[in-house]
Amino acid sequence: MPAPDPLQRAFNDAIRPYLDQIEILKNQIEDSNGQIQQLEDERADMHAWIDKRGLRADVPPSISRAMNSDPMAAQTLNHHLDRKMTILNSDLHRLQDSLVSPLPTATFANTLTTLIPSIENLSALPHGPQFAFELLIKLGGNMNSHGGEEGWNSEVDSRSRADFYARLDECMVDVVRQRLGQGSDEDPPWDIKRDVKRLEKTGGFLRSQLGLQAYFPRSLDLMRYDVKRGDGQSGRVQRSP
Repeated sequence: MPAPDPLQRAFNDAIRPYLDQIEILKNQIEDSNGQIQQLEDERADMHAWIDKRGLRADVPPSISRAMNSDPMAAQTLNHHLDRKMTILNSDLHRLQDSLVSPLPTATFANTLTTLIPSIENLSALPHGPQFAFELLIKLGGNMNSHGGEEGWNSEVDSRSRADFYARLDECMVDVVRQRLGQGSDEDPPWDIKRDVKRLEKTGGFLRSQLGLQAYFPRSLDLMRYDVKRGDGQSGRVQRSP
């Protein structure tokens, strides 16, 4: 067997510390990848736990940002907000029923308004604006279910209700703009004309029967403008027959 080449042996001796260091780094990378996978599994379990309990709307921003990367984030958050809105409205009814005197409309308005930031977050998600649109209408409907004659006849309560609807309209304007900005991405396309008629009908009832003078006025103006402009440019409007 020939003797090792002195130059080759010297080269191998020289690079051995580097090879050993490379092997150590490879092992560290494998350990780090295992730790990362464990953290990702734990995050997925945490997100599943949150979704199972309907808590998506209440998580801190740092967690919601990660959860919002899910393609189904808008649908999930919409479901949770709808459920939370129903529970909150039922709790308000139970509270009112347990009292002798009616609660001020401002109490209902302030409580229901706490849902608006979450609805705004929903509208910022892909496919979220159409869900936010319906939730804002439902939120207004929940407000209409409180107060009775006392809540409508009182000047203070009527003013609280008007302020509440002004806040809803402010949010709805942004939602409408976002829906229009999506173009024809919605499937089926948004039937704006139908929703204009729906809001006009509800607004007419509230005005004639309950004295509410403004029901999504700015949002309706924006929607009517788009209907008048037609669908020649963007194909956004699904016209009603």
